[in-house]
Amino acid sequence: MKAGGSAPSRPREGLSPGVVEVRVGNPNDVLRALDDAVRAVGEAADRYGTGIMITDVGGGGYVVRAHPAVPHGLVRERRS
Repeated sequence: MKAGGSAPSRPREGLSPGVVEVRVGNPNDVLRALDDAVRAVGEAADRYGTGIMITDVGGGGYVVRAHPAVPHGLVRERRS
């Protein structure tokens, strides 16, 4: 669910399986939505031996992805 939803959105067309876009309308739902997205990306991160990067893209949007710059088992956050 993108606009206003608290759950991670489905991967946008053309994104790899280890990437989830999240759009949160209510700031109180951010942590739960990001936790759900990290769980969804966790399988790809384990498969490829990477960690997970959460990028705050502004406006209640986040991109959560398995990322080779993050050591396996860790989650990092950055702003774009």
